[in-house]
Amino acid sequence: MQRPNIWAGMPLIRNIVLVAVSRGADLAAMCRTIGITPEMLERSDAFVDLDQSIRIWEAAMGATGDPFLGLHMGETTSPGLAGMLGFLMETSPDLLTAFQNATQFNGFISNMTLFSMEVQGDELYYFVEPLEAWRVASPETARQVVDHSASAFVHITKLLSGKARYPLRVSMRFPRPADTKEYLRVLKTEPSFQQPRNCLVFRLRDLQLPVIGHNPQLNRMFRDLLEKEIAKTKENNAFSSEVRRVILQNFTSTVPQLIQVADLLHSTPRTLQRKLQEEGTSFQHIVESVKAELAIGMLKNRALTVNEVAYRLGYAEPSVFRRAFKKWTGKSPKGYQ
Repeated sequence: MQRPNIWAGMPLIRNIVLVAVSRGADLAAMCRTIGITPEMLERSDAFVDLDQSIRIWEAAMGATGDPFLGLHMGETTSPGLAGMLGFLMETSPDLLTAFQNATQFNGFISNMTLFSMEVQGDELYYFVEPLEAWRVASPETARQVVDHSASAFVHITKLLSGKARYPLRVSMRFPRPADTKEYLRVLKTEPSFQQPRNCLVFRLRDLQLPVIGHNPQLNRMFRDLLEKEIAKTKENNAFSSEVRRVILQNFTSTVPQLIQVADLLHSTPRTLQRKLQEEGTSFQHIVESVKAELAIGMLKNRALTVNEVAYRLGYAEPSVFRRAFKKWTGKSPKGYQ
């Protein structure tokens, strides 16, 4: 199954679907929402794109009537959801190492959300950032993912060490909801909203607790397997995959230009284009495929006009965007909406 430019592994989608089903949603209807069969939920090698991810979150929220679905899902999330990456976490020596492993290898299960960690003095900063394209296309479902990540972090600390570790402070990009009691119950602190980044701050010593299931031999085995799997993936069009990654991670108000991408890859535009040609593609082809996926996602946000989507993707003239979209999908942007 071909992997989209912006993707999430099926195990993540399966978790959303099964949580919704456990609360009364219809399995077949949930699957139809994103155009898959119930059997596909069991395929660990299957992927969904940004539009499908947004639709399944929307369907789950609608079916459960739960505005804090992400927070509540996080309370039941286990490392096993992430497959081999979960096994790596469960055999790590301590909580800090477990989450460092999760951050390092998260690209093994999805590239829709970026995770990073920074140690500042005696505090650990844990950042959770859905791609800009997701935040633009569907701010509410992007918020659910941040909520889920925050709640899951706390829950997993308890599963791994036997003791829940709660953040000192929480910052969220999103507007403050009318009721914040659930954040206080789940995270034991009320977030600051409309902040520049999504961030949880912990005492560093709180994350130095040993992991109950630490096993050095198994830990090395799982790490080796993950590194080999990632290396195998990179063997196929390794450089073009890196170019796609840089474009996605640096998409802010517009798609980054060739010279910017080359600089971020410590290359020159000419060398970048040559390497892509050797892999049978081009910078323009990659940009077009990424733009098509971003456009489809953004058009889900009915608050954005077609012209606004065009400008966000770097088109000076909306008419040029309309022609490009018709070429990508066979439909006009308005017709797609």
